[in-house]
Amino acid sequence: MSTIAGIGNEIVIPVIESRLFEQYPDARFAAGVLAVNDQVKLGLGNEYGGYYDLRRNVYVDQTGQLSADDLHEDGTDRDRDDARSIAFGIIENRGTDQRVVATMRLILKGYDAITEDRFEGDYPLPVEKFCPEVFEAHPAPPKSIEVSRLISRHEKATIQDFLSWKIYPLALAQIANHKLGPTYAVVEPWFERHAATTGIPVTSIGEPRYIEHYQDYNLPIEVDTNKFIDGIEDREPGFMDELQIAAGAMTYFGKLRQHKGAAA
Repeated sequence: MSTIAGIGNEIVIPVIESRLFEQYPDARFAAGVLAVNDQVKLGLGNEYGGYYDLRRNVYVDQTGQLSADDLHEDGTDRDRDDARSIAFGIIENRGTDQRVVATMRLILKGYDAITEDRFEGDYPLPVEKFCPEVFEAHPAPPKSIEVSRLISRHEKATIQDFLSWKIYPLALAQIANHKLGPTYAVVEPWFERHAATTGIPVTSIGEPRYIEHYQDYNLPIEVDTNKFIDGIEDREPGFMDELQIAAGAMTYFGKLRQHKGAAA
């Protein structure tokens, strides 16, 4: 992913006011579902606003993958797929303020995760529109999903990588709880190589092609979520069980470290 010169991570991470840490003041991170089908969860309006701010700051300002022309009057990159998505976020507590440092959404093709009914109509996933030849003979089934707007940003590279490995399981827990799948994504070619070296079980299902909407070359992949869940469980025993039981409610991890009156 290219980065526009001069726009570092510290600039694109939105600072918000959050009450998530009032009962957990020593926790450094909170992670969970922020909204379903663009309906914000109770009390998480600021967090959901920060979710959209991070998306815009990264995709428009930092990487240029989206154009400012794609933004709405409210300054967000909200699209029709947000109305059929589960939105996830990780919020960092720095003691004096909070920041949205990671996001992801799962786009649901034809299945409503709230009512567990079919959506009215049967709209293709973005991957089906961008890579039509892959699905020409066999369209994605109704409970198919697509991973989208996956972002992890932090000044420290080790923490940024750590956050990625915390937001993946949030989505996997919802996939398991609602028996969703198969799971697709449209990614830059480097991510396929990254997945192979880090143990993310993905399979390329098409050739790279230039996608005008993303202003870059991308390719379609399928994620083996069962194998991914097993890998997360091996990496951190009990974590997936905890997230599946939480069912999207906020979970907390990490210890806030104080340094000269501010979070380290």
